[in-house]
Amino acid sequence: MRHHDRVSQSPDTPGVTGQPEPGYEAPAQPASPEGYGTPAPGYGQAQQDYGTSAQSYATPGQAYGQAQQDYGTPAQSYGTPGQAYGQAPQGHGQPQQGYGPQAYPGYPPAGYGQPYPAYGQGMARNDPALAEWWRRLLARVIDGLVLAVIFAPLWVPPWRAFFASMHSIADRYPAGTQLSSIPAAKSAIATAEGHLAGKLYLVAIGFYLVAFLYDWLQHWAFGQTLGKRALGTKVVRADGQSTVRGGAASGRAAIYALTPIVPLIGWLFDLVNELWLTWDPRRQCLHDKAANTVVVKTNYPGSQPQAGSW
Repeated sequence: MRHHDRVSQSPDTPGVTGQPEPGYEAPAQPASPEGYGTPAPGYGQAQQDYGTSAQSYATPGQAYGQAQQDYGTPAQSYGTPGQAYGQAPQGHGQPQQGYGPQAYPGYPPAGYGQPYPAYGQGMARNDPALAEWWRRLLARVIDGLVLAVIFAPLWVPPWRAFFASMHSIADRYPAGTQLSSIPAAKSAIATAEGHLAGKLYLVAIGFYLVAFLYDWLQHWAFGQTLGKRALGTKVVRADGQSTVRGGAASGRAAIYALTPIVPLIGWLFDLVNELWLTWDPRRQCLHDKAANTVVVKTNYPGSQPQAGSW
């Protein structure tokens, strides 16, 4: 059989299919060097698939890749109200932005821990919760009357002794004699007056000591004296807390009640102390400033301490 009977004619020949006959094996072609020319069909596709596989290895949506992502980047909503319990925080080891009381709108309530929201540093003298000067003055008058009634029996004996001495001196001389013109009578009268002054001063010291205890113990225990109860006022700490501690109450009472014991200077200081509230920004007397206290109205809305706030 001839060669052209087994092999198809050239594809350039018209009417020839260009396909080898059945059973014909084409001679082997030498392999192209690596990287030479165009890669074999499918080689680039394999490289592309390889890159795709590598990409999907850490792409969210694949089970293993999702686990890797969740491990390295925890969920953002941890610590935020409304998210499911157990979600991890955003950023491993990073501060949690939504964690804390600020994550709960409306909590804590406004004014929490401040039983006297209008009081404290920076309050103005026109604060309606502060007691007016006339309330404080009338309260002191009532307290003074209470103390005067308590001490009334102690004021009587010195005056009784003085009048008895004067009557005795007058009996030594004829009726109508001007005692101031007689040196002996004049000296006796001066002695009687000195005794009276000494006894009255001792009674006054006792009075101011009792006034100190009266002011200290009542403000420490109740924040009010009898006069303040009658006028609806109360002493509270200027930092907003209701309870006045014993040390602050004693210092406040000492400046108010014990300084008048010193003659002249103590009286002058006591006058300035009481008048100070008329121009002070927080209507404080000097004894209020020393104890860091203010006097407020108990019947004003919001002036009562809230339960559990102190």
